Amino acid sequence: MSSPHGNQLVSDRELIETFDEIKGPFVTASELENRLPITRTAIHKRLQKLHREGKIDRKKPTQHMIGWWQKEN
Repeated sequence: MSSPHGNQLVSDRELIETFDEIKGPFVTASELENRLPITRTAIHKRLQKLHREGKIDRKKPTQHMIGWWQKEN
């Protein structure tokens, strides 16, 4: 459910569905920021929450980049 407050402007489902719009095996917070009406900081916090909940996976190949992807069913 969406609400107009900060990072809740976009639901978790909408955030994860945006992964499909980006070509490649993973997405970055910067790529999501280009498509969603919330800040990169808010996106990163939401991605961390979804990762803790086991809904997405991540890899940090460099000190300054994290790749995120949907878990396979």
